Amino acid sequence: MMKSKFNLYPAIDIKDGKCVRLLFGDMNRETIYNDNPVDQAMWFVDQGAEWLHIVDLDGAIEGKSINKTVIKKILKSLNNKVKIQIGGGIRSKNNIDFWLENSADKIILGTLLIEKPNFFSNLSKIYSNKLIIGVDVRNNRVATHGWTKQSGLMAAEFINTFDPFFISSIIFTDISRDGSLKGINIDSTVNFANSIQHPVIASGGVSSLDDIVKLIEKRNNGVQGVIIGRALYEKKFTFSDALKLLTEDTS
Repeated sequence: MMKSKFNLYPAIDIKDGKCVRLLFGDMNRETIYNDNPVDQAMWFVDQGAEWLHIVDLDGAIEGKSINKTVIKKILKSLNNKVKIQIGGGIRSKNNIDFWLENSADKIILGTLLIEKPNFFSNLSKIYSNKLIIGVDVRNNRVATHGWTKQSGLMAAEFINTFDPFFISSIIFTDISRDGSLKGINIDSTVNFANSIQHPVIASGGVSSLDDIVKLIEKRNNGVQGVIIGRALYEKKFTFSDALKLLTEDTS
């Protein structure tokens, strides 16, 4: 069997113009790791990253781009050296167009699709494979507005209501693990991946290379990648170490 593609996505979460990590998605429980997100992005690129996962945390709360200036600096500095997926406060077609026109490769949508469940019906075919849905789950239900509000929607049911034509992949984040270094929730992630037709990017709680190994083993179960945050910033392992797991994998 041909092995499915698996990607690593180092995370750059931006709050007040700085590179931070939150604990359990709580905006009041932040750790600042770098005052210069541009430098952080370049460091990941130097480590061999092919993708970056960038989120405007303030934007996710406010519903509009707050850290636009610094994110634009990142995109300009990288000059298409790597691919970018970006989210946080993207709540309209104009927002999507802005970032695509500024060299972003994929756009992450979440709250917008809760507020406007028919959003895809108004899109043209040029957006095919450009959009990622971020499914942030707390107690098996989808959270929105930067994780500050809880919906009554089950994750798989939510995803299966949308036109698959526009969806590139789904980011599945277990909020109860995010930023905690408790380890990825493998079972929940795989169960979710098996219940939908789209590739899934795991997120929340990566603590060791062993977490990544376990996810790579599930690459043919619909898991196509993993977002890595605090573990890299806390130097539990290097991005280069994680990248070696992909080149060494012969499963």
